[in-house]
Amino acid sequence: MARSFIAPAATALAVATFGLPALAQEVSCGGIGAGAPWIGGSRMASDVTAASGVLALSGVSVAPGTRGVALFTVGRPADVRVEAAPADEYGDTVLEVFDAAGNLVVMDDDSGGMLASRSELPLAAGDYCLAVTGFGGGPVVADLQVSRLEQPALTQGLSGGFAGTEDFPLFVGVEPCLADTPATLLGQGPIDALLGQGGVSAVNSTAAAPYYRFTLSSPQSVTIRAENPEADPYIYVFDGQGQLLAENDDYESLNSRIDFTAPLAAGSYCVGMRALSDPNLPVTLRVSGFDARAMAMEAYDRGEAAPPLDGSYPVTELGVVGRGLTQDVTVSGSKAQWFVVDVPEYGLLLINADEVTDSDPMLSVFDEFGRNLGFNDDANGTLNSELTVRTPPGRYLIALRQYSDGYDGIIRLGVQRFVPAP
Repeated sequence: MARSFIAPAATALAVATFGLPALAQEVSCGGIGAGAPWIGGSRMASDVTAASGVLALSGVSVAPGTRGVALFTVGRPADVRVEAAPADEYGDTVLEVFDAAGNLVVMDDDSGGMLASRSELPLAAGDYCLAVTGFGGGPVVADLQVSRLEQPALTQGLSGGFAGTEDFPLFVGVEPCLADTPATLLGQGPIDALLGQGGVSAVNSTAAAPYYRFTLSSPQSVTIRAENPEADPYIYVFDGQGQLLAENDDYESLNSRIDFTAPLAAGSYCVGMRALSDPNLPVTLRVSGFDARAMAMEAYDRGEAAPPLDGSYPVTELGVVGRGLTQDVTVSGSKAQWFVVDVPEYGLLLINADEVTDSDPMLSVFDEFGRNLGFNDDANGTLNSELTVRTPPGRYLIALRQYSDGYDGIIRLGVQRFVPAP
């Protein structure tokens, strides 16, 4: 399954750094790249706008549920290519780029061709974190590269098409949407004025309407959604020349979504869509204005980013963790419930989420600064979850949710604290 989108909120996975010189403690991308190396060995050597050749790392090993991270810098505004490719035939990379503040700039799964990842995008001057994960949180060994567009690419790219090949027949997508490709029109003319009023939408099966076209008369930040989990829609967005801009599958449950936080230029755009389940089921496609606050709230709901502790989002206070505490929580569906605990001294937290009734728990833990410290789904050969986290004194947020909306039961949350022997 592929996913690619441009968005401001980071997904929540633990960080895995790898043993290379020139660690850069001063650049953390909101904690995502804390302790990560410069891709060129130093800040000066990692400026993609000044480098004489491509910036690359080979054989980056990423453990399950973690990110491999490397830092790079952009000395002046430039168009930059970022890539991640599996180092063996079994890997499937997912690429992310974060700015120095920890905002997600782009995510891509398969735009490098087959199971490799790639994005070409304009970047402002500043420091960035290039992160790679295995698809679905699995392990992966990957090669990373940052380059200018005139330099050699690491990956093949999609080369203007998405059809399967003789060597990889299971990778099947849609043909690029060109100016003469028949497509269902969204709106009667430019849709700019409608974006802030809920946008424009249409309901059809992917078999009946595989392409949609819309027009912008001025630069606009937009969100594109395709919804019906029973159909399992997969969307691709093309510019007026048929170039792929982004693709997404399974952003939320089996629905798809792409966020263009950087405004799309005025012009014509096309959305290609296919269904991975039943192409004859109706799918709602909607193009609306991008809402950064709504995006952040949805990331909190999914347990992918920690909410602020200012009362603007519901977080249950559990107080100081003594020897331990437990709480039975009714969790309906995949929307996360959040808890915060206080740790008075350095130690270790053992956090468990165990089924009481009708549950498949998932756990994420963040510190009070929003840095992700760990994620777990099925632990110890069960559907229950468990995390062990080293904890200096401070406050820690715990996200608890069900694996899917099909669960509606009670989960027992347990938190135990261990301290070093005197």
